[in-house]
Amino acid sequence: MASITSLGVHQPTGLRHAVEEGILDPNPPPSTYTWDIGLSKDGDNEYEDELLTTKDCVLWSRGGVFRKSFKFDLENEPIAQALLANFPASADHQPGDKKETRAPGRPVLSKALVVFLKTQAHIYFLSGASHVVHMPFEVESACSAPCGVIIQRKPRANNTAPVSLRLPKVPPNSFVSSQPPPSSAGTQRGPEFSTEGLGNPKVLPLRLSSTLENMWLPPMEASESHWPRLVCLTDPLLEIGLVVTQQEKTKPTRGRRSSAGPLFLNPAEEMLHIESVGLPNLPLSEADGLHIAVTVNREAGMYTVWRLTYLENEDPFLSKKKKRRTSSSRRRSSMAPGLPSGAATPIHPSVRESFGAPLPGKRTRKSVRIEENERALDNALNSLDPDKGNDATRRQSRRVSSLLARADLSASQDRATFTEQSMYPGHAGRRLDSQGSQRARMSSGYTGSFGANRDLNSLHEAPVDNLLEELRAGGDFEGFHSMGLEDHDFDGLTREILLTKIHSFSMDNSNLRYSLSGKPARTQSKVFILASPPTATDDQGRVMLLVGIQDPVDRRLQLLTLHIETREEKSAMKGSSSADRITIIPGEPRRVQSVVDSCKLSDRHETIMILSEDSTGGRELSLQSPWGKVTTVTLPLLFSDNLHSLDYAGSHKVNKEVQDRRSMGLGMTCTQIESVCHSNSFGVVDLKDTDGKFHRVRIQLQPSSPPMRRILDVCRSVLPTSYADKLLAGWWHIMQWLQSERVRPLSCSVVDREWTALVILLFSCFLSLRHNSETSLRSYGEGAPQPPCLKSWDTMRVHENPTSSACPPWSHNKGWQWLLDTAIFEAAPVTPETGPHPPTFLALHIELAQRWMASSGGVLAFGFDGYLPTALGRGSPGRNNAAWSMMIALHVLLEEQKLNILSPKETTHGQGDLTMVLCQISRWLGWQKYEEIYALEMDMDLESVHDLVPTLAAEVVEPPAFFCVLSWIQDHLAYGKGSEFPTLPLVYATGSQDAASGKLRTQLWASLTPRSLMFAKFFGHLGSTTDRYAMVTAMYESGFTPQILETLPEAVLTPLQDIIFMCQPNPPPSWSKELLSLVSRTDISTVLRAERSWRPLGAETNASSHVAKWDVRMLCQHLEDFHDRIEETEAAERQAVVRSLFREDRRLNEAQNLLSTSKHRVIRLIPKPGTTEAEYLELQKEHVATVATSTLAIPAGKGLLYFALRFPLLTQKYQINGFQLTCIVKPINNSVGVDKALFTEEKINWAFFHQGVSGGLAISPHAKGIDTSWILYNKPGSDLNNRHAGFLLALGLNGHLKSVAKWVAFKYLTPKHTMTSIGLLLGLAASYLGTMDSLITRLLSVHVTRMLPRGAAELNLSQHTQTTGIMGIGLLYCNSQHRRMSEIMMSEIEYLEDGEEENPLRDEGYRLAAGFALGFINLGKGGDLKGLRDMRLTEKLLTIATSTKRVELAHVLDRAAAGAVMAIALIFMKSEDHIVARKVDVPDTALQFDYVRPDILLLRTVAKNIILWKEITPTFDWIKSSLPVIYQSRARLSGTQKLRSKDMSFFSILAGICFSLGLRFAGSANIQVRDLLVHYLDEFVRIVRSPVTNFDAELARSNARMCMDLVALSSATVMAGTGDVTVLRRLRGLHGRDDKSTTYGSHMAAHLAIGALFLGCGTATFGTSNLATAALIVAFYPLFPANVQDNRSHLQAFRHFWVLATEPRCLVAKDLATGQPINTPINIQLKPGSATAVAAASQTGSSPSDPEAITLRRQTPCLLPPLDDVLRVTTDAAGLGYWDLVIDLEHHPTLADDFRNNQSVYLRRRPAHEGTFPATLRALGSSEIVDAAVGRDPMEWVFDLQALQDLTHAERALVLDRLGSGGGVGEGEGASTAVDAKLVLRSGLDTEDWSRDRLLGLRLLFEWAERRAVFAGSVLDQNQIEDVKGKKKGKTPASKGKKRVSMSVGQQETSGEKRELDMVERGDAWWMRDSAIEELKGRAWLAGRET
Repeated sequence: MASITSLGVHQPTGLRHAVEEGILDPNPPPSTYTWDIGLSKDGDNEYEDELLTTKDCVLWSRGGVFRKSFKFDLENEPIAQALLANFPASADHQPGDKKETRAPGRPVLSKALVVFLKTQAHIYFLSGASHVVHMPFEVESACSAPCGVIIQRKPRANNTAPVSLRLPKVPPNSFVSSQPPPSSAGTQRGPEFSTEGLGNPKVLPLRLSSTLENMWLPPMEASESHWPRLVCLTDPLLEIGLVVTQQEKTKPTRGRRSSAGPLFLNPAEEMLHIESVGLPNLPLSEADGLHIAVTVNREAGMYTVWRLTYLENEDPFLSKKKKRRTSSSRRRSSMAPGLPSGAATPIHPSVRESFGAPLPGKRTRKSVRIEENERALDNALNSLDPDKGNDATRRQSRRVSSLLARADLSASQDRATFTEQSMYPGHAGRRLDSQGSQRARMSSGYTGSFGANRDLNSLHEAPVDNLLEELRAGGDFEGFHSMGLEDHDFDGLTREILLTKIHSFSMDNSNLRYSLSGKPARTQSKVFILASPPTATDDQGRVMLLVGIQDPVDRRLQLLTLHIETREEKSAMKGSSSADRITIIPGEPRRVQSVVDSCKLSDRHETIMILSEDSTGGRELSLQSPWGKVTTVTLPLLFSDNLHSLDYAGSHKVNKEVQDRRSMGLGMTCTQIESVCHSNSFGVVDLKDTDGKFHRVRIQLQPSSPPMRRILDVCRSVLPTSYADKLLAGWWHIMQWLQSERVRPLSCSVVDREWTALVILLFSCFLSLRHNSETSLRSYGEGAPQPPCLKSWDTMRVHENPTSSACPPWSHNKGWQWLLDTAIFEAAPVTPETGPHPPTFLALHIELAQRWMASSGGVLAFGFDGYLPTALGRGSPGRNNAAWSMMIALHVLLEEQKLNILSPKETTHGQGDLTMVLCQISRWLGWQKYEEIYALEMDMDLESVHDLVPTLAAEVVEPPAFFCVLSWIQDHLAYGKGSEFPTLPLVYATGSQDAASGKLRTQLWASLTPRSLMFAKFFGHLGSTTDRYAMVTAMYESGFTPQILETLPEAVLTPLQDIIFMCQPNPPPSWSKELLSLVSRTDISTVLRAERSWRPLGAETNASSHVAKWDVRMLCQHLEDFHDRIEETEAAERQAVVRSLFREDRRLNEAQNLLSTSKHRVIRLIPKPGTTEAEYLELQKEHVATVATSTLAIPAGKGLLYFALRFPLLTQKYQINGFQLTCIVKPINNSVGVDKALFTEEKINWAFFHQGVSGGLAISPHAKGIDTSWILYNKPGSDLNNRHAGFLLALGLNGHLKSVAKWVAFKYLTPKHTMTSIGLLLGLAASYLGTMDSLITRLLSVHVTRMLPRGAAELNLSQHTQTTGIMGIGLLYCNSQHRRMSEIMMSEIEYLEDGEEENPLRDEGYRLAAGFALGFINLGKGGDLKGLRDMRLTEKLLTIATSTKRVELAHVLDRAAAGAVMAIALIFMKSEDHIVARKVDVPDTALQFDYVRPDILLLRTVAKNIILWKEITPTFDWIKSSLPVIYQSRARLSGTQKLRSKDMSFFSILAGICFSLGLRFAGSANIQVRDLLVHYLDEFVRIVRSPVTNFDAELARSNARMCMDLVALSSATVMAGTGDVTVLRRLRGLHGRDDKSTTYGSHMAAHLAIGALFLGCGTATFGTSNLATAALIVAFYPLFPANVQDNRSHLQAFRHFWVLATEPRCLVAKDLATGQPINTPINIQLKPGSATAVAAASQTGSSPSDPEAITLRRQTPCLLPPLDDVLRVTTDAAGLGYWDLVIDLEHHPTLADDFRNNQSVYLRRRPAHEGTFPATLRALGSSEIVDAAVGRDPMEWVFDLQALQDLTHAERALVLDRLGSGGGVGEGEGASTAVDAKLVLRSGLDTEDWSRDRLLGLRLLFEWAERRAVFAGSVLDQNQIEDVKGKKKGKTPASKGKKRVSMSVGQQETSGEKRELDMVERGDAWWMRDSAIEELKGRAWLAGRET
């Protein structure tokens, strides 16, 4: 004990609040409340929590501040106990601002208040959540566990109570009815004879075998319930768990529990204490894995110590989807007591009643054995289902604790539900009364279920009220017997906690405590656990745990020592936990009598505080521990006020203002102390006096300064176990001695008493070596010390500089340098008037050390029985070894501080003070070399104290060489070898020769000297290797991090950074994220990740936007003026990327103008001569009406243009614009509108539907917050409209409807708005694509007539809604091969109608949707139809698709053919089935073409080519071969001049071939395919523009227009997202058509093509997967609508299915520091032979297999080719100042999935390095005129400073790097750069501020510079290394046969290697350039000459 301080009177913080609120009376006695104090840890912070518990209220306080009160007066139950415990935190309440270092898989724990009433537990998380858990028993007490609580059940009355005789009932059999008696209590009680007046009578347990002879004998087994005494609750949301133990192997099993079931603790065991103990040398994941529990058995009089472990069980709420197990899910039962809950209720095997019920006490044999209790509970079977016959088993996860909870205690449950409850008459099983029950027992199991006509209300009423009243009256009620809780079979509950017995020992009570038997055991004893420090072990080197149990009644302290053996990880099995690695061996218990009270005291050091009493009644406080020294505690004056209270406004001093509030001190002795309690980890403890007051004191056990603690710990860490921790006791005793009266005259000049005590301890340990007897020790203590006469100046100086330094610490600042250089003050001569000078620091402390040794405490410490390491009793060798170890350890600590720039020499108790002490000690030891070197580092002379103490005569051997850490590092880095440095483990091994106990000190040594040990481990891993990658790996394995490198001295940092710098360009791809972080290349580990690794503070530069931040006025008006904004604002979130994509021209702006619906269309109409103004105006209106048709078709393409670009603001309504149909007519500039009556929303509803879809598709699929509330927020206020219907479809296609509540669908579908039903049903089906969701299936089924059951009424739904339902089924069951759905779709395709109907339901569009749906269900499964083969699916479809017309079935064939062809195409897609392809192909002869519609020929051509996918080739020859023979000569279409109807088949087949090419190469940007399709597009445009003279030509032109539209779409599909100008020119012409013959569908096709060409403004493209190809076929179906309302052949809503085919393939390179997109070149290496490679090779005329030819060079942002065609993508950003990245798809296929989720790669800036040639050009081109024109950086003025004037341009760039993006140590702003290191090293050469350590650092740097070229060995061979070092002359030979390091492709490897070689030759390849080091050498030479 160093000191003890009074903190005043300690009172409950919440007491005042309780009194003010009336919870307690004023001045309440302590018996009216319970006061508990505990500690809570939150990371590195610790809080003191207080709980003040009354009978119905709990008050919680933290840190001395009242927080909250919890009242339970409405519960009508008293509070049994309140405590704080840790529970798993939910995801919503987990702390997100801190990253806790915990083991993976362990839940995050959150503190919660648990309040136990009699029947329920209220759990209040401090974060806000709360839970109520109902208990199936009365809680006696509870104890907080590491996770959750352990609950102790209150036992029933003991067997000594009077009994009552009850007559047994007649056993149930066939002659006695098994109907239950009435439910009244009176009829349930049988006639009984009772003994009244003897208290509560106990029921006599009777059996069938009971007779009058044995019914009064005590039972063979106690009537206690078999429900265990101890259970646990580890999560409020889970069930109560079981606390089990293991069978003792040394003792035979007893009773029936030895054969089956879990093994519980003895019911008499009561929990006393649970504590988690941290052990040294355990990994972080296992550091808290040792939990000790202590129980007491008062019946047997035994204490038992257990080890608590948690059994691993799967969390049913947090676990992921796994294989379905046989056990039922755990849930809380909502049924009443005794009421079976269906199949989940445990039941017993059926037994016929005629043979009687099972005998009482006869239990069903369980299948789980004791030996298998570690087997998971999942092996148990589910409870019996009525259909499973007699396979009855128990439900495994039944919540027994809540059987009564929700039935009778929940306020929300209607109790009338359980009226008339009775036992089911057909049940079998146990039918007898409960043993000891006072009412008839109700069985908990039934063999059958309730009948179909039985209602819950027909059941008898459960005795809920009786149970509650009996429970509240006290005791455990008997109603629980009816629940089967006394069963042995607890398989339904999870075994969560295992208690493993460690040791049991006797209580040895001398008194019989009848009065205390009713109280919980935890209130009658106190338990604490101490862990020995790492320096204190037993004789075998094991950690010791000391379990203390204080008995306040007998005043006895029992101690049990536990020895912990920890196996190393290598010896332990792989994957073993801490439980397998730790072995606990108990020692012999010890008993200490006459101990009034005791507790654990902790202040970074644990000891026991004991209040002892002698025979005379005197009491004494002392600190004791097995590893320490007994220290007596002397009480100071105890203040009478609560100094920590917020109400305290007093002072310790007397003044006028607060004189009345002065805190008075009480001189209290230990005799007035009754107990010690409420200790925390800061040395604070409460002393309770005889008046019941608690006096809080703080006892200091450790120095308050971290450097002082480190000095003490270093000395302890190298001393033997028997003396290590007693060194701390020596410091305590010196602190007490300094406060004594005898030494007070000398200690009055001591300012820092702790530092003085430490210096005295160190000095005395070495001064004692010159004494050989206790007489010699006492010789210096004669005479009283003379107090130094200090004047005011000396007093001020001593207080300003309390350490050994000559100057105060603040004077070492540069600002005070003038004071040290100026001789202002001169030493005044000593005269009688002035008096002698005050003693120096060393002189004073040497005298104090000698007087301490001469004192009684010093003799006790250093005498023959001394406890310090250099005591006389150790002998000369032991003393010398201890002195040597302490000296070297302190020297190692001093050297360790030189490796940390955060530990400067000038700090208090830092290097300077320790150097002074070691210099004096080395002088005493005679270590001359050490003395000289220490003297060089000191700023004062030791001559004044040289003769105070002569040199010691001890034989402490001086080391042969001075151990210098900088020289040690230099030897290993510069020379590759060196001597060993004495790290602390080596010092301990040398001094103590004890290797066993040293293993436990590893963590202590690592915390004291981490950097020395890191370098030792680094050099051990390094060996003689010169491989730079191996060196970086060795650095990582040694523990180096960027943070540690940042704080190394610059001279030591430079070699390590040089190696890291060499590895930065091309780190191996196998490196982990941590290794990449070490080399500052986390951009590689986070490639294609959604988030960056770090974000600089100054880099929040968002993308520029045209929309300013809205003010209040704009927010209020945004609804009115939103539609007036230009279209570019819709892509504001990604404008930076979009602008970079099309930065060279305005093609994107042109496309946006073409697809704008909010701008006026400009038309030109020149009147003919003679046209009147009225006629001209009429012509304008007609022309505008024609143009309006084109405008209405724009939204279909607009959705593609702005696809997935917006992230809407959730607080604003999402606006969907209308149409601007007004046109500006040139040349007169008139604004002409349309007749609004012709364009109402009802007449053009599909146009508004498409407008809504286009607005919704602009929302990104990655947008957050698109949920139910936001969708309803955007719902139209009055009636549903068409725009919102399309908006719903768009949200579904983007996947946002999957997060919408299902009830919203019913809200939308109820009004039966056709368009809304279409949009919602299709959207839901698209969101749940391929999931087969049952609810969505039902929603779709009720909208399709065919899906309704037989006999159902016809649906009053539109034909379009039913078509939507059919298509939705196909999407929902996509790729599932569902037989039932396939049958339905097939039947709809081939359905034969009875007669001709005007508007039949199953028209062509409906059957086409059925064909699409059938194809989606079996997408690409034609080669393996599985269970559909017997349906003859292929034969039926081919028959419908290709059979010849029959007159009577012509309408059926015409309607079904298209659907059948599409179904075949989708089912056999890419199957390469030539048979099916040949059958579905077009006819062979021209005569048969007259019997097939041209569009069907087109579809059949597409189907054939889709089946033969790999045969599609983009050449004219393939097109020619695909045509029928009669058309092959016209394959190029150039010879067609006239429009003839007989050419319609030719046009259709050719268009189908082009469409097949577009699908095959969709999104590939294949120039070869584009040129081919553009050729045919030009030809079709020419044909369509041919003059029409008759109807035959008009018919052919209509067909040619359809083909033209399809070829235009095919061209745009191939070039999707590229904005290709060649295709755009053609599509722009198609957009400008304003003739009346152009239909709405043709305009739609043109706009779809424009939108596809600029898909997502260039950020996306189309894919070629099966789903993508099918979606494109559906969306671009060749038959386009004739007008806005046309849906006969194809539902217009399907036009937006292209969303399912999109792929985001736009690679965006961003700056890692700013997050802004940058334009950087990339190299794309293609797979040889791929389609993209063939196209690329055709452009250059080279071979597709040539690797050089298949490397594309593009610039980001750009669209990548199909990922299947790409091997790797490499950035070439070195010229832009960035490190290069590689996306290797060949060796890392998972990167393809990452790319689909995130297309951004972040590039990290390279450090600015400048070669000779660029520097020369810069110097020649620099001038003031140029600088003024270009503009200078605002921070350029800093380079006018003297220290920065000579920096190069590259170095200036590093200085001005505000983002910390390159050249620094680690990542982020503020990282040290090579310029910083250079400036610091240069300052070390200043002659006015030179230092030995800095000069040694420069020497290390210079030696490293001579050798570092060796580490470029992977680039240079030995000759080149010598040439670089200047040993050879001439040209460097080329590297041959060396391993390439560059990760680029092709010729880039050679160029990268050459560039790296050139940098090495120039000296620019290093972190610190050769020129900078040469400059330092020159300065060092000049400084040497000046000195």
